[in-house]
Amino acid sequence: MKRNNLIKKGVVVAVILLFVSVSVIPSTGTNIVEKPSTVSFDGDTLYVGGSGPNNYTKIQDAINDSENGDMVFVYDDSSPYNENLEVDKSITLKGENKETTVINGSGGEIVVNITADGVIVSGFTIVSYKIINTTTNLLNIQSDYNIIANNIFNENTSNGINIYDGEYNTIFANTITCNSGIVLYRGKNNNISGNIIKDCIAGINLVWYSNNNSIFGNTLTSNTWGIITGSYCINDVISLNNISYSFYGIIAMNCFNCKITKNNFIGNLVNARFAYLLIEAFAFGFEYKALRDIRSTIKWDGNYWNKPRSFPKPIFGRLPPSGYIPWVQFDWNPAQEPNDIGVV
Repeated sequence: MKRNNLIKKGVVVAVILLFVSVSVIPSTGTNIVEKPSTVSFDGDTLYVGGSGPNNYTKIQDAINDSENGDMVFVYDDSSPYNENLEVDKSITLKGENKETTVINGSGGEIVVNITADGVIVSGFTIVSYKIINTTTNLLNIQSDYNIIANNIFNENTSNGINIYDGEYNTIFANTITCNSGIVLYRGKNNNISGNIIKDCIAGINLVWYSNNNSIFGNTLTSNTWGIITGSYCINDVISLNNISYSFYGIIAMNCFNCKITKNNFIGNLVNARFAYLLIEAFAFGFEYKALRDIRSTIKWDGNYWNKPRSFPKPIFGRLPPSGYIPWVQFDWNPAQEPNDIGVV
């Protein structure tokens, strides 16, 4: 029951964060600030930076003193905040302005590490100091029901958002320019929508049991791979994305029962490829005599393929047993003009 209440509270706060324009934060929390209040918040608010006499100077100190359901609001006056954060409570972490409220990781493998359920992070630019031969995740999620919205991730030697064993997370309306934009390891039932991901090696990377995820309404441009799936990906839906000016638009590796529909492929060197290996098929209980079913395990439908088409669009790939048998799948109903992505 406590977990359900937490999730409901997170949804309410998410609506406030995503759909209400917030210029300042209320003064009804545990600290006194000089800026006026405009929006009420159900929980205590702890302030970092700014001009309030009791405000914290470090974000982590405010997190440590917070309780589940609280908000930690960070002013941009003292930005950048040279910290690595551990978020182990179900709180809202809100920056004053995503362009000017900067968390600059001071070294290590993770800048913001989320281990509690029901965390909301919004309104920050998150970057890192690069340590040679160290892969940095700017934001790492190892929990469920979190919302990461309206942030900027900017570091071309690091991964932007890494979801590890996380479920029912929402990654919404972020701008990401990183080594890898969003990476899912065993991530399930996550919603990745409305993000702008550019100049990455891999825009969105789903690997190792990343199942039942919804990838829609994103803009992926000038990446090496726009979207790539790896081993054991089942029932993922990739729809209504703009994928443009990349080397590969989508690489669907060992993707079972996935839907790739109503995306716009524009200006990519190669729009789409797929491949399956026999070992992956056996791992999902396919008998060799039933491998013919893999031929249609991806549903391509209604995508726009760089120009109007009056005939089906072939997508070339490889089949078991060796992963080198040429095969072809089809988008039988290609769009005649770019799909209207609309407002996610």
